Amino acid sequence: MSAIVNLRPGETGEERFSNFREALPLKVARARRGFGGFITLDLGQPRAADAVTGEPQWEWHLWVYSCDWDLYLDDARLLWRRESDNARANHILDKLEGETLTHVEHATVDDCFQLTFTGGFKLNIDPDFYGFDGEADLFMLFKHGERDVLSYSPKRRFYKAA
Repeated sequence: MSAIVNLRPGETGEERFSNFREALPLKVARARRGFGGFITLDLGQPRAADAVTGEPQWEWHLWVYSCDWDLYLDDARLLWRRESDNARANHILDKLEGETLTHVEHATVDDCFQLTFTGGFKLNIDPDFYGFDGEADLFMLFKHGERDVLSYSPKRRFYKAA
């Protein structure tokens, strides 16, 4: 993927995450299931297609992996990381497309995140509390055209990676 976040010298990961939250609201352009329990969300305005793959690109790309996540509609859980039916998972994730990410909450006490979307959708991102390695990232957040990525793990917190 060519979309990456460039952290300015001296800019902390917390400041970078704050800048992302300040960019809200962001429209969900694409939501997909990856390998295993991974999901990706493309957010914001369209950008030029990737020069190598020809894949469409957007302003932000969120890759959720190595964690537990649950997608809710109102109070009903629609999907979770351990869903084994990929066709079902992608059908449900398709419902996020066109909705807007309006709020991101981070609970520092337990390292949990909640992303709130229009249409009553909420995505909860939590460490995998069963055998979880605290150094494993919950997600990576890329910004189109930048060089570095913002990652988050319970042990390392917000940090930049190449």
